[in-house]
Amino acid sequence: MLRLTTVIKYYLLSFLLIDAISGFIRIYLGISNPIFNIGYWIRGPILVLFFLFYIYQIKKQTMFMDELLVIILFFYFCFNTLFNYLIYPSPRILIENLPYLLRQQFLLFLFVFIKNRMDINKSFTSKVINYNFMVFVLSIFIGYVFGFGLESYRFSGTSKGMFQGGNPVSILNLIFFSYFILDGALRKKIIPVLLTIFNGFVIASKSIFGFIIPIYFALRRRALSLNKLIFYNAFILIMIFSFSFLTNIAIEAYEARFGLNINKSIAAAEKVGGLYNNAMMNRIASLNFRRYASLNEQMEESFSHFNTFLLGKGLAGQNIFWEKRGEFWFKNSSMDFFDFFFKYGLIGIILLIILLLRNIQPAIKNSLTRDKVVIALFFLYSFFGGHVIDSVTSGSLFYYYLAIIKS
Repeated sequence: MLRLTTVIKYYLLSFLLIDAISGFIRIYLGISNPIFNIGYWIRGPILVLFFLFYIYQIKKQTMFMDELLVIILFFYFCFNTLFNYLIYPSPRILIENLPYLLRQQFLLFLFVFIKNRMDINKSFTSKVINYNFMVFVLSIFIGYVFGFGLESYRFSGTSKGMFQGGNPVSILNLIFFSYFILDGALRKKIIPVLLTIFNGFVIASKSIFGFIIPIYFALRRRALSLNKLIFYNAFILIMIFSFSFLTNIAIEAYEARFGLNINKSIAAAEKVGGLYNNAMMNRIASLNFRRYASLNEQMEESFSHFNTFLLGKGLAGQNIFWEKRGEFWFKNSSMDFFDFFFKYGLIGIILLIILLLRNIQPAIKNSLTRDKVVIALFFLYSFFGGHVIDSVTSGSLFYYYLAIIKS
């Protein structure tokens, strides 16, 4: 009989393969019914096993504090759904909230189970990264070269492979880049590093600018290395002789791919004259105008209604809120913690923050630079970019990484 720890290990080694196959079934076979979603058939039974495991642990009274928090969050999610259904008795409240609730619960159970019940070594973490990276690269490469997959952010000439979310793909590529460039000698990781740079060009997300952060730490850590000094000098000489050519290439690439998204956002901000009275805040918001405009709407709604502020609207309530405003595509602010606050109110966000940040300071302090950068980027992207803490595509790796540095 397979132990739950073994099942979770197999899942961690293949979660991106699961999502890629699910995307293929949905996109190319046109089957959107959850019954044919392989992700549901794999994560669903694992979620049932989690529930059975923790019911048994409660009976034995062998629960850890963060596991109790996850159980409390589950009951709160259920209460939130019931409360909002009583206010707005529509089948949508149940149909949309329950799958989201169970997906969120799966990720939270995954986090505390890995942290408290599994013995993870460096070799296994390396396998999790490398196996999923191979699937990630193949999906992006095939999508870009053969036009097999989805475009990123609806821009022609881009690709996110078989993965259905643009933001989860963007953050994963940034995390893979950070992991490889900070994981030992660069010469041993040059191929995966170059592949992540290629992925960044194909995805054409603003997250490409986040590469600066791991590059900074890589240079700072290895600045006195003889190999690095040789590399730096050779690189500088090449740059001197090809500066003009590279500059033109860089400008064209920026305008054609990364600049398009940003320029559209800036144009939208200028059209309405900005969102804030502060000029600096307007410049920041203009880089992603839709996101900040949505955030303002949601926060105004939360602070105008006590029930929404304290308990939230749930996922369905958030969708309905935006549909009433004529928005049927972007039904959130794409900033995870603010969206979670809008869905589950002050009570929900406090419980989540306690769960995620409890004892994180000593864990970060005792971690490798690589792991510190990875976790910091996950949190930063979740805060400003979104679709990390509630996405099984990127959330599986986020909660895994957070669990292993806190375990």
